[in-house]
Formats: sequence, C-alpha cells, structure tokens
Amino acid sequence: MRTIKDEWITVSDGVRICVDVYLPDGDGPFPALYAVAPYQKDLLHLPAVPMFRFIETGPMDYWTGHGYAVVIGDQRGTGRSEGEFELFGPAEQRDFHDTIEWIASRSWSTGKISMIGESAYSLNQWLAAAQRPPHLTCALIYNGFTNLYQDAVYHGGIYSMGFLNSWSTDLVRAGAAIGGGVPPRPGGVTADIIGMTLDRPVADDWWEQRAVKVEDIDVPVLNIAWWYSVGLHLRGQLDGHERLTRSDKRLLVLAGTDSQERYHRTEFLDAYVRPWYDHWLKGVDNGVMDQPPVRIQVANSGRGPREESEWPPRRAVPTKFYLHPEPARAVRSLNDGSLTTTPPTHPPTHPAGQPTAYDYPHPEWTVGTTVVADGIPQPTRGILTFTTPPLEQDTEVTGKITLVLYAESDRTDTDFHVKISEQKAVPRLKATLMRKVAKNVPPPSAMVTRGWLKASHRTRPTQPIEPGAVVRYEIEVWPTSYLFPKGSRIRLEIANGDSAVADGLFHHYYGHQVGRDAVHHDADHASYLVLPVIS
Repeated sequence: MRTIKDEWITVSDGVRICVDVYLPDGDGPFPALYAVAPYQKDLLHLPAVPMFRFIETGPMDYWTGHGYAVVIGDQRGTGRSEGEFELFGPAEQRDFHDTIEWIASRSWSTGKISMIGESAYSLNQWLAAAQRPPHLTCALIYNGFTNLYQDAVYHGGIYSMGFLNSWSTDLVRAGAAIGGGVPPRPGGVTADIIGMTLDRPVADDWWEQRAVKVEDIDVPVLNIAWWYSVGLHLRGQLDGHERLTRSDKRLLVLAGTDSQERYHRTEFLDAYVRPWYDHWLKGVDNGVMDQPPVRIQVANSGRGPREESEWPPRRAVPTKFYLHPEPARAVRSLNDGSLTTTPPTHPPTHPAGQPTAYDYPHPEWTVGTTVVADGIPQPTRGILTFTTPPLEQDTEVTGKITLVLYAESDRTDTDFHVKISEQKAVPRLKATLMRKVAKNVPPPSAMVTRGWLKASHRTRPTQPIEPGAVVRYEIEVWPTSYLFPKGSRIRLEIANGDSAVADGLFHHYYGHQVGRDAVHHDADHASYLVLPVIS
C-alpha cells in the first residue's frame, strides 16, 4: 500500500480541503472509495475499539489489498482543512461533490467512485449522493441517517443532550484542540456545536438545508442498518430506503451491537460489503442484484437474515394493545398497569375509567428518572408501565410502531418518552428467591425500541397545549424487528424524562419541568400501542 499524505483540493468557493490517499501496489488505475467526516484523518492510526468510536472507515489495507484506492478527507473546518465547520451545511455538501470529481480526475483513478464509512461518514455519503456528482457510481451507506434534526439532535422535539454533549466535545472539539500528538487546526474546531443546535429548537430552513434530499439520489444504493441503533441511525436509514426511487436499491438490517467492530472484520466485509462495490465499480458479475430487495435479521431470534419483498413488510398485521389501569403484577412502577388486546369499556365517569396521573419530578428520582435504592438502579420505579400477561406463544414484531395516547397536562407543554421492552420470563423458584433475597433487583428486561414527542411538536408549526385539555397524540416509536419469546412480556414504559443510567448515551434534556400529567384509558379515550405482528 502506498500513502500520499496531505493532498490539497481547492473547491468551488476557493477553500482548500485536505485529504490522504491510499493506493494499492501496482500501476492502476483503480476504482476509488472516499470517506469524509469531522474526525481528523490524522487520528486514523488509533484502533477501532469502542473507546475510539470515531474510527469508522474500515481497514485501509483491506480495501487497497482488493484493488481500491481510498481517499480520506477532513471535513471543511476540521482537521487540516480550511473554512468553517457548519454542521453538515450547504458548503460542506458542495465540498463532497467537488472532492469526488477531483478524485475522478486523478491519473490513478478509473473514474468509478463510491464512499465508505459509518455514522457521520455515512451521513456525508447520503448528502454527497444527493448532490449528484457525475462520477459517483453507487452508494453503500452503513449506519447513517438522513435528517439531522429528527434522527439525531431533537427526537420528537426533545433535545438529545447526552449524544450531543458526547459527540461535540469528545469526538469533534476535544479531538481537534487536544488530540495529543496531532497538530491541531489553529484554535481547533471553532464551531459552537452545542450553541448552534440549542439556538434552533424547532425545525426550520436551517435544519432543512441539512436534511438529505433522498429523492434526488440517482445511483444504486445499498443501506445497511442495525436494529439496536435507536436514537441515531436506524430511523433515517429505513426512511432513506423507503424514499429512494430507483428499483436497484437494497436494504440489509442486522441484529447485534457491534457495528463498528464488524465493519473492520474481513469476513463481514467479504460477505456483505465488498460484493456491492465489486459489482458496481469493477463490473464483477457476482449476483448481488439477484438478491432480494430487503433482508432483515430478527433481533432475539438467533437466526440469520431472511428475505423480504419490501420494507416495511405488508404482511405484518397492525395489532392494537390497549392501556388499562388494572395491575399487571409485572414490575414495580408508579402504576404497574396492563396492556391487552381488549379495548377499555368503562366510561370516563366510572372509577375504573379514571386516568393514571403522575407528578414530576418524582421525589425518588436519582439519576434522571431512574431510582437508585440500596445502590441498585430501578428504571421503572418512578415512571408508568403497562405490561402484557406472559405471552402464550412466540410473538414477532416487525415494522413501524405508533403509540396513540390520550393525555392531559396542567402545563402548556410536556414531554413524552416511550420505551418498549421485553420483560424476560423468570422461573417461579428464581422469582421467589429474587423477592426474598434481593428485594430491590428489578426483573430482567431488554430495551427493544423507543420513541419521543414534545407535546407542542404534535403539530407543525408547533403550538402549546391547553392545560387540562385531553389531547390525542400519535407518537412515533422507532421501527424494530424483535422476537418476544413465549412466556416473556411486552412492557410499555411512559415518562416525561429519561436517564443516563437506563438510556446511556441517548438520554435527553429534562428542562425545568414541574407539573402533573395524566394518561387516559377509558372507553371514550382508548390509548393504545400499535405493534406490527408477524405470525
């Protein structure tokens, strides 16, 4: 492998972009793979481990060893590149177009070009493809997203504080200013990423400029997504696939939690990634276009990817699970409500038709909405839950999910944080021992997917709610494909906040919220969860 460091590209507005070029041994010319992100190309010597989550380009020697040139660029205003970083703004998007055309003009290039990389690299690939550079031949978009506002920064209008704090400080700003052994740009990355996003809490033209115009993409696209990536990548990848207009699009959605690690594994690249490039960039007749348009791996099934004819699967049956106040005897929570396929029959005036109310902040909340008792985190103790009885058979949920919620608040705005979890089956003897020996240990569960909505964002333009009025909300819960085994339970969790303990990197800003909300579940206001069930 030959390396050319610090090649300079003068883009259309005169700013200079810095790239490194990795070439295979031999004379060439070679098809090229281009990667660009705000992560400093000079840090790519670091290992691809979770501590360095921004090492997301895959192994250079793998690609050059298979006859591909690789070009790694510093995004405008980051690393060594000139200009101002504007959070994936229009100037940066034009840079991607210009860089692709620069690659095509090199003597070592065949003029057939695609892009590589995960997360920010893949967001940039979406944005680059929508610019329609003439020499972009195909796209393989791995764990990206299409709408910066909805998919990453403001989920349902609620600020994704945990992610933005970590991404802007650890991955972008600190790496530029105190990267250690890497000459930083003068002053580091000067953009105030936190400030520019906090100043724009409502989707407007500024955010629209950073949303991918998917319908403008005119090259073959393979999307690879992961069900676990709730809060950043999953929604946009699936949305992007649906909006692509060409018939030669493909979708692969996988289960597991190691997308970064797998992107550096030879066997994974051989099976799922390189064949796409070989076909479109080298003309190899390897049958990739004979594969089904959609392949999905059902999470928690223990099986490999299966074929589907479309996404979302039309054969999934939208099934309503209604919220009820009767105790499910499932978990310790504010209400321990039930979730069944039977609609409520009691009128609002009946005692059993009264809404379930909750005050916030709850006095026992310790870290966000998680209660910590005797050193043991109990994520459900201070929130609402509605849980099914133990399932009588394996139940697969695959597709889009909606929570229709009738709720009122004594505030002019409030937040809804929704989570769907599998509450795992516990043998009776073990459950008895848990109650006697470890009273504060909650039953084992697994988060399946989540959804969010700020009440004022139920309409566009946004508008406050009337205190005391019962409002119907349709809350988007991110899609999934998950197998709930026989004996387990489906648990719906509702709160007006979340927690770094229970929700990790993707916890949200709580704000100065003090009030009371109430969830209605009577015959006139039947709140229900719509799950796409596949027999």
